[in-house]
Amino acid sequence: MDKPVDKELARQFWEISQKAYTYDSPWTAEQFASDLAQAHSHYITEAAEMVAFLGFHQVCDEIEITNIATAVKGQGVGGKLMRRLIQYAKSQEIASIFLEVRASNHEARLFYEKFGFQVIGTRKKYYQHPTEDAVLMSLKVGKRHE
Repeated sequence: MDKPVDKELARQFWEISQKAYTYDSPWTAEQFASDLAQAHSHYITEAAEMVAFLGFHQVCDEIEITNIATAVKGQGVGGKLMRRLIQYAKSQEIASIFLEVRASNHEARLFYEKFGFQVIGTRKKYYQHPTEDAVLMSLKVGKRHE
């Protein structure tokens, strides 16, 4: 069942991601609103004044990070969000966390590697404006239950 849509929260997420991403937000406010309504979609936020968020989809024992954005750089906010996600994943017996990142986004790739994410593949021409490959990364969190 879908969740109620918080259009103001979706707008805040869009504004943060507009500030955070080099090529503007990859999602519109409407796309954030649609995602917020999905039962498998979750968000972790940081600070009462909403300066950062991490969005993810959880299906069975896997998590896919859909967005991570912070309006403030160099204050460790992104790291706090990632640590909270990993802690949550462990508490939920999640096997792996996945994400995609622009091939040219070396800062983000180093950030993810710091948490143990490893490159597992690429998606050719995945991103638009400008067209660019996506690097697929994964973090093994726990053991798969077979």
